[in-house]
Amino acid sequence: MAPRIHIKQQQTRSKACQLEILIVGAGLAGLGSAIACALAGHQVHVLEATREIKEVGAGIQVLPNSSRVLQHWGLGDALAPHMTFPRMCNFIGWKGNPISQLDFHESEKKYPGTWYRDFHRADLQRCLVDRALELGVRVTCNARIEDVQVSADGAMATAIAADGRRWESDLVIGADGVFGKLTECLLGRSDPPVKTGDLAYRLLLSTEEMRKDAELAPFVNDPQVNYWLGPDAHAGMCLRDRVIVLAN
Repeated sequence: MAPRIHIKQQQTRSKACQLEILIVGAGLAGLGSAIACALAGHQVHVLEATREIKEVGAGIQVLPNSSRVLQHWGLGDALAPHMTFPRMCNFIGWKGNPISQLDFHESEKKYPGTWYRDFHRADLQRCLVDRALELGVRVTCNARIEDVQVSADGAMATAIAADGRRWESDLVIGADGVFGKLTECLLGRSDPPVKTGDLAYRLLLSTEEMRKDAELAPFVNDPQVNYWLGPDAHAGMCLRDRVIVLAN
C-alpha cells in the first residue's frame, strides 16, 4: 500500500492570536487559501461575486506537488471518486509524429504518496468548498467586492461590496482573478489585464458517444493526456466523465 501524506489537523488558537480573515473570490485559489488559513486556526470568511458556486470551466490536471497539498489538507478521500487515472502524457507533432512522453504510473513511484490525476474543475471546487465549510469557513455569495479600505493605523481592513455592504477584518486576501479589482486597490492605480495574444477554447465531449466511434474509443478506454503541437497553436485532450478538449 502506498504511503499516505500526513493530514494536517486544525490548530486551536486563543482569541488574541486568531485573525479575522476575508478572502475575496471562491475559485480554486480563494478556497485553497481559506482551507490553509482555517487549518492554521484563524476565522475565515470567503466573499464570492457570483450568486452561487456552480459548475464552471473544464478540466484540470493535479500533479504530484499539488496532490501532496490537497492530501495534506485532508481532501484525499473526498477527491477519490472524481479522479481519472491517466496512464501517459504524450506530446505529439501536429502531423501525428511522437515528440516525447511521460509514464505517469512510473513517475509516481519516485514520489511516494503523490499522484497524477485529472478532474473536472467543478468537482475539485466542490470538494474544496465542502472541506472549507467543514473547517468552519463562512461563504457569502452575491458579494462583489469593489474596494478595500485600510484603517489609518493599518490594523483593520474593510471590504466594500458594490451594493454598499461592508465587512471588517484583520486581513484581506485577494483571489478575485485577472479581472478583479483588488490589485488596483492595492496599487492605487489602474492595472488592467495585459493581452498576450493567446486565446484558449474549451469544449466537452460525451465519452459515451466517443466509445461508439472506432477511432475515438481508445482515447476513452485507455485514458491518457495528449498534446498535439503545431505552428502557433496546440490542442490537448484529457479525460474525466466527459472528455475535455483544450485548444488554442
